[in-house]
Amino acid sequence: MTQSMQNNYIKLTISILLVTLSIHAKAVTEDQFRVHGLSSFKNNQAKMLESWLTQGVNATRATLGIYPTPLELHIYPKKSNQPVPWAYTQRNGKGSIHFHVDTRFGLTKFVNDWTIYHELAHMALPYLGPKYRWLSEGFASYMQYQIMAKSGVLKGTLEENYQHKIAPHLRWFNSNLTAASIAKRLMDNKQYPAAYWGGAYFFVEADKLLTLKHHTTLTHLITYYQDCCRKNDHKLTDIIRSLDNILNDTIFSDLLNQYESQPARELYPKVFNQ
Repeated sequence: MTQSMQNNYIKLTISILLVTLSIHAKAVTEDQFRVHGLSSFKNNQAKMLESWLTQGVNATRATLGIYPTPLELHIYPKKSNQPVPWAYTQRNGKGSIHFHVDTRFGLTKFVNDWTIYHELAHMALPYLGPKYRWLSEGFASYMQYQIMAKSGVLKGTLEENYQHKIAPHLRWFNSNLTAASIAKRLMDNKQYPAAYWGGAYFFVEADKLLTLKHHTTLTHLITYYQDCCRKNDHKLTDIIRSLDNILNDTIFSDLLNQYESQPARELYPKVFNQ
């Protein structure tokens, strides 16, 4: 490791420590998130939903840092066979997250459901556009389990969960086409699980490289990114440049280039092995 890289690593470690301390010291307030739609629910239901959203925001910021702008969370009643049958983000203006929920389920079911962590993770990065939707969904899919693991609600290990989700879709990437083109085609054809978890593998590899080369993790890096760069970045090239600059390395630009230029079979294993 060069002296410059060592200095960057020290700065990154100190910043992560300071952000972590601030996370534990600050209570969640309206500065962190605002909820819209509670009037559609009975009082006890509204209180339960507020508790769930607060837990989700706390868990996410403990893993990915405090986002530079408040989260706008919208909730709507919807009867279903699961607590959160549908959720999505909108990126107009500062962005917002919309949850359709069935309050016949209790708080524990809501907290243990992956949906809120996935949607909140999306907001750690700017909107990547249709071309890179596979990468955006891959990031949120990868991070949902990181958040759940850190908050103690993940069933099984991280490795077991990634194995369960990624392994069935590796067959799509046993090809001479580029990984990015395959993932985009899967997304365009609405083969969402394959696109999401194929995209998540990008971040599995990024995390390995960060551990190996910089003795840090992707969640720590994203925590630092919120503080230094998130507010000023607007597209994927901005994000890649910011992450590489933090590290004084080319990990993310090199990896994205590989995904866009190399045969997918050279990047994906036939059997998942983390």
